[in-house]
Amino acid sequence: MPIQPTKEREPLSSAGDPEGLDGAGSTEIPMAQDVLLIDDDPALLRMTSLILESSGAQVAAFSDPLAALMWASDAEPTCIIVDLKIPGIEGLDLVSAFCALQRHAVILLSAYVDVLTTVDAMRLGVDNVLQKPVSEAVLLAAVRRGHDVLASMVTSDVLTFTRRERQVAERIVSGLTTKQVAQELNLSPRTVDFFRASLLRKTQSPNTAALVAALSRIGFLPPST
Repeated sequence: MPIQPTKEREPLSSAGDPEGLDGAGSTEIPMAQDVLLIDDDPALLRMTSLILESSGAQVAAFSDPLAALMWASDAEPTCIIVDLKIPGIEGLDLVSAFCALQRHAVILLSAYVDVLTTVDAMRLGVDNVLQKPVSEAVLLAAVRRGHDVLASMVTSDVLTFTRRERQVAERIVSGLTTKQVAQELNLSPRTVDFFRASLLRKTQSPNTAALVAALSRIGFLPPST
């Protein structure tokens, strides 16, 4: 379940590096979209939610990445802030699932940011990469930039799949169980369940049997040996 935002808070101070703020130094976020926040650390999740809410954002905060993906799958274009290190799911796999929806602005936030990770994230379609701890001003500037990206984004109804989704889909079509898929791809069962749920959502399949049929119609085949 998402952590519910707290209402009627006093605005936080805008002290700090003003880079990226408008000329008047405003910290308000345009409210055409909500902000989706994913972090497995409850304290950081709450603190970041406070910053965003105090600047005018409506925050949907999740510690469970699968619940966040389900929310994002149905949501209108929004700005997504996702932590890189969430136990049980490879960070860039998680990020790629959000980017593959092709209608959200994705911001990667992590204490473990290096050049290679940044390059890989940008190739996936991430709009911005921020390193923890991040100042309030930098965070809000990144969200406003994400909203600007959304305003000019051309959305597509074409069904797309990430590399990892394709790997999982091929093995689901071949009849492997979650445990078998996890062993073959060297993933955790939780990660496989995450991508299975993503595939169910994308293909609008009510169960695994319907998913296998839908994936077969799309053209997925068991992996070649």
